Amino acid sequence: MFRISVIFIWIFLQLGYTIDYKVSVLIVSEPNQETFKELKVSVTAAFVEVFGSTSYHLGNDTISAAFVDAKSGDNRLELTQDIVCSQMLNHSLASVIFSPLLTSSSRFIDLVTSSAYTLSFYKLPVVGVMVRDAEFSKKNIYPTFVRPTAPLSDEAFVFLHMLLSLKYRQVVVLSVKRDINADQFVEEFEKRRVEFKIIVQRYIEVELNENLNDTLAESFEEVTSNIIVLFAKKDDAVRIFANAGDLTGKGKVWIVSESAGEAHNVPNGSLGCRLGQTAFSVLRDSFSILKSAMETIFRESKIDIFPPVECDRDSVDAEWNSLQAPALLNEICGTSTSRVHFNDKCERIGVEYDIINFHMERKQVGNMVGDILRLDEDSIEWAGGTKPLEISLPKHLRVVTVADPPFVYTTPIGSPSQCAELGNTVVEWSIFDKIVVSGPWYSCPLTLENSTEYFCCAGLAIDLLSNLSLPEANNSIDTSFTFSLHLNESYGVVQASETTGITISGVIGELDGDTADMAIGGITINPERERIVDFTEPWLYHGIRILEKNIPRDSPMQSFLQPLQSSLWTALFISVILVGLAIYCLDFKSPFERFYQADKEMEQDLKKEFELWIGKDADENVNFGEAMWFVWGVLLNSGVSEKTPRSCSARVLGIVWCGFCMIMVASYTANLAAFLVLDQPEKGLTGVTDPRLRNPSANFSFGTVLNSNVYQYFKRHVELSSMFRKMEPHNVRRASEAVHSLLNGSLDAFIWDSTRLEFEAARHCELRTRGSLFGRSAYGIGLQKNSPWTPHITSAILRMSESGVMEKLDQKWIDRGGPNCVVEAHKSPARLGLVNMKDIFILVSSGVALGIFLSFVEVSYGRRLADKGRRRRIVTRYFQKWHDLTLGKKRRPYRLKYNLDRMIVRRGFSGLERCSFQELRERRQIRGLPTSKVDPYCFWPDLDFKDKPLVLFCSRCRNIVESDVHRETGLFAFLSCFLFAILFLWPCSPLPCFLSSFSDFVHICPLCSHIMGRFRRARSTRFYV
Repeated sequence: MFRISVIFIWIFLQLGYTIDYKVSVLIVSEPNQETFKELKVSVTAAFVEVFGSTSYHLGNDTISAAFVDAKSGDNRLELTQDIVCSQMLNHSLASVIFSPLLTSSSRFIDLVTSSAYTLSFYKLPVVGVMVRDAEFSKKNIYPTFVRPTAPLSDEAFVFLHMLLSLKYRQVVVLSVKRDINADQFVEEFEKRRVEFKIIVQRYIEVELNENLNDTLAESFEEVTSNIIVLFAKKDDAVRIFANAGDLTGKGKVWIVSESAGEAHNVPNGSLGCRLGQTAFSVLRDSFSILKSAMETIFRESKIDIFPPVECDRDSVDAEWNSLQAPALLNEICGTSTSRVHFNDKCERIGVEYDIINFHMERKQVGNMVGDILRLDEDSIEWAGGTKPLEISLPKHLRVVTVADPPFVYTTPIGSPSQCAELGNTVVEWSIFDKIVVSGPWYSCPLTLENSTEYFCCAGLAIDLLSNLSLPEANNSIDTSFTFSLHLNESYGVVQASETTGITISGVIGELDGDTADMAIGGITINPERERIVDFTEPWLYHGIRILEKNIPRDSPMQSFLQPLQSSLWTALFISVILVGLAIYCLDFKSPFERFYQADKEMEQDLKKEFELWIGKDADENVNFGEAMWFVWGVLLNSGVSEKTPRSCSARVLGIVWCGFCMIMVASYTANLAAFLVLDQPEKGLTGVTDPRLRNPSANFSFGTVLNSNVYQYFKRHVELSSMFRKMEPHNVRRASEAVHSLLNGSLDAFIWDSTRLEFEAARHCELRTRGSLFGRSAYGIGLQKNSPWTPHITSAILRMSESGVMEKLDQKWIDRGGPNCVVEAHKSPARLGLVNMKDIFILVSSGVALGIFLSFVEVSYGRRLADKGRRRRIVTRYFQKWHDLTLGKKRRPYRLKYNLDRMIVRRGFSGLERCSFQELRERRQIRGLPTSKVDPYCFWPDLDFKDKPLVLFCSRCRNIVESDVHRETGLFAFLSCFLFAILFLWPCSPLPCFLSSFSDFVHICPLCSHIMGRFRRARSTRFYV
């Protein structure tokens, strides 16, 4: 049947007949609005205005309008059969769906979707006038749909321009759940807001139910923005405004969509937008687009056009399907005039909007054409009379910190009011360290379990907080705030717990528990903490470094011992003693003794008699002291020696010793030069990979602060597990404890934040930071999760960094004046100077001081020797006198007989008594005591002072007496006691003080009490003149 119809049409065309093409117009009238007849008149007038008449001639063909009433379709099936198939497909080149009002009713949507979907099946272009729903942006379902008005989501672009013009940067976007138009609006707003630098504090979707009031209050609880963007239908907007409560009052700005603006209870001071064109203006534009496209198609088409006639698959011409219909659609969507532009979805762009201000009545305060917004801000009437601020931030913040110099110094006080009076204050950083802090000071109490301690706080973090609390100039947002400061004992750590899952302590726990709004100090940003709280952008970057005590490069006196090992020094010292002893033994009683004889004045026969009185003279050969002097002189190249060995064997040993000393001194000199001149690199830690840190068996102690960021870093890195286990016994609770341990040598290394370690190294010149940074991180300011203050504090930190405020704070607190620590960098061997050789001068000075001390000893000893010599001379004269009395000045062939009848004084039982020598001799023989040597000429005194009384001359009273013997505890007895004590013979140690075999004996004249002689145990006997 169709083929027959096509043949007839072709024949008619060949015979000069024309085809009547149509543009079908589906008119949708809403209840209580204009009727179809009334609307048909207006639509017809618009058609005639564009096409010139109701029938527009293109060559032999005509194009006329077919007006269809949408009311005849009660359901989709009826609509498709009676309207689309019967009335709209009847030789129609295009269809127009017209609604005089913006509506999103379900009936309207059903009618448009059914019509557009069916017509698109036959490739017929469908122009939807005032159809703005997001449903028709789905080109996979409605491929031929043309939108001469922008979709509802295009209002997001208008609102972003309005926010930019009003200098509002932070907003809240409010919409209704399950609204496809709202979803598309939010998607468009989110996609474009970055370009306009708009921050959305929260996207809020509400459910329209009986709990709407509570839902809105809860959703806006933590929102600080005063700007609310609402996209909703009219009826939904009415309910939202009715339940918004204080959100519609003074200080708030609502920016509402066109459909929401139709609500009767829009808050005063609200802003909105509406299309700048009426429905009929858009209709005329649509007709103009169709006219231009059809003229182009008819002009360029070389064959006749056969649009669909009815809803029959076989009625669709192949040329129409594949070429003519797509060409017509492309021509429509490609239209570009001064008023009309389409995007790639065939949706009109650059639509004109009017900006509406809602205040008692609706008035236009601006318009937008394309991307140009003209807004008369002065004519806007705001709720409350003045332009509201962008946000309303809480004006008082609870700030928590931790005593952690240089970020926070604390000093105890009695009352919080005293903090304002403090100036430069000496702060006891720890029990080992104090520092002067300038301030300003703020009250910061520490609340314990059962009490509260009051402190004043100052430092880098406190100054930073003070600067953050100041208002920002030229800003519509009042970002100033007041704060109350309090202390906590730690920054806090997030740990696993068997009962509650996780345990949060310190300042992080206070933020999570809503007992603080902000945490400031040396708080390192790490993943564990970021899951619990929000952090600002970093205000100070740092890493992890190692601090250790510096070992000075130059060493004291032991520098001169370093060329030789201790074993060699010991062997050398023993060799000196053994060689000296050997020379003494080899030279002892040598045949060369005659060369040492010096006392030749006294004849040999008289010398024997003299030795009975004074004792034998010391040998003049090489003694042990002189042998040692010789050995040391050769070793030290002094060339000074009082005597040299005389025996051949001793001289051979001396020559061998000289050769040994030459080799030893040359080796020592060469090694000493190498140790003093060559560079010795500083043996410090190379970093975290140093073997002393990695090797668990190394005797090297290091640690960090418990539950700190560094502690957590080592704990969560598996490759550092061996270091973590090794440092566990040496970890401390406070950094000051570790610094003190480094200084006193009980800790070898301290691993901590680089900023803090550099501060410590600047204060203590003996400390050095080692290795490169690892575990890079930063300090941030912690706030509660989703805190409205987070972006503002971040902006303030960036502003302070750009203006140089942060640099000044660093100079004040971290780079503060301390000792001028100069680190020498020895890169090449250095020439010896006084500093290098100062120890040898100290050695010489010590020798001079020792020499002076020994000179005093020698003077004292010399006086004793002089006194002894004087007594020796007296004894010599005394002996010579008695010798002359007996033998005469000249030697006689006989000796004078001594008068043995001379009385001898002795002590008897009744006191002093006198007796003859003969009587005394008989008594001593009876007592078993030795008698004096007597010959016919002379009496020889007995000088063997021991424990028996002796008969001898008293040099003081000039009488022959029998001595009184007294026992004394001498040096030998005391040494014996000490020897028994060190041998653990405790019971025997007092015995030497009481036994005669350990005692000394003193012989005293019974007449004048003159001490004539003394027997000294283990020492020589003394005879006193």
